[in-house]
Amino acid sequence: MFRKFWLDTIFGTLFILGLMWLFQNMTQMKIFDMFDPIGEALSDVKLTDVVYSQLREPLPVQEDVVLVNIGLLPRAGIAELINIINDHNPKVIGVDTFFRVPKDSIGDAMLEESFSKVENLVLVNKLLYNPATDAFDSLDVTLPRFTQHAEIGFANLIAPGATQQDDLKNTREFAVKERSGDQDYLAFGVKLVDTYAPEKAEKFVNRGNDVEVINYRGNVMDFGATRYGTTFFALDFTDVFMENFDPSVIEDKIVIMCFMGSQLGDRLSTDDKYYTPINAKYAGKSDADMFGGVIHANIVAMILNEDYINRMSETKGLIISVVLLYLTVTLFSLIYKTIPTWYDGTTKLIQIILILFLMYLTIQVFDSFNYELDLTIAFIAVALSGDALEVYYGVIKNLLSKQGRKELSKIKKL
Repeated sequence: MFRKFWLDTIFGTLFILGLMWLFQNMTQMKIFDMFDPIGEALSDVKLTDVVYSQLREPLPVQEDVVLVNIGLLPRAGIAELINIINDHNPKVIGVDTFFRVPKDSIGDAMLEESFSKVENLVLVNKLLYNPATDAFDSLDVTLPRFTQHAEIGFANLIAPGATQQDDLKNTREFAVKERSGDQDYLAFGVKLVDTYAPEKAEKFVNRGNDVEVINYRGNVMDFGATRYGTTFFALDFTDVFMENFDPSVIEDKIVIMCFMGSQLGDRLSTDDKYYTPINAKYAGKSDADMFGGVIHANIVAMILNEDYINRMSETKGLIISVVLLYLTVTLFSLIYKTIPTWYDGTTKLIQIILILFLMYLTIQVFDSFNYELDLTIAFIAVALSGDALEVYYGVIKNLLSKQGRKELSKIKKL
């Protein structure tokens, strides 16, 4: 009897895992498209967003990173900005925009000359993905006359499901390093740190993760889009032209020049703007909250502060989920065999408690230890376990037993 009970718990666990595999494949085949309106509202929400959006307190201003809004300036205007900034001795200047094609000869000449004067300059390229080869096999690049004076980092940010500007672009992570052709490139933010504090960049890259979670610290002025307010000091191009700033703000700092609206504080522009986990509305978001250049600044700050996000591997998550499922099946089997009339209500209550506990655990571990648990399979397993185990005992076992098949044959005769 004892042996039979444990065999039932094992086979019951395997049955539930099989159902989960089946549901996963059905989802991939779009069988549940009727639920898309609900799925789309929740698919881009993670439990850890609650930590960023609601629980964490704003951090002090990141003083070694300064952002400069280039707005819609022509190349001659950007060149003048760079000359003024360079006069105040920044440690690194990064320019997060492209200069793909020749424009007016005077503006191009001015920009090239200004780049040539910068001791540590980082420009961007964009890695182009080819689905046919499943690789980045080409580049969207700035003209060589400009890049000859600079180091290069790729500007790509990971925004799942976004293929064009108007798509919802929710960015939680980024690729650290990618290969295109026969050359390796570092992400723009990593390359900035590599130029500013190479030992910090080396330590970060040596973590060996292809993709890292961005540990967001905050934003520039966002008018309530997040709870964080101003974490990075930012200058508008007009402030730079008028030299309306304290030179110490720039000296020996990383200066990131990027687009942050037609002017600093522009709330209408959506160009190069993303949703992030620190958005005040972490579910059903309405307005994007952060420009791409500010996301790169958050990456830089995370590396400089060595304030990384670690996360559980898929393998560990799977092992923990299977163990939790087995323990749940064992408990539910005991209830099924000893107090069957209490089964439905008791198992539902236990499922609710377990799911709430897993949610609480995920949030608290992330908030306290910067560690992201991967318990997705555990959530699904617990949610299915009660009803699925009842199906196993009430249907599968009966189909496999002579008595069960005999009772079923009586129904056929009727």
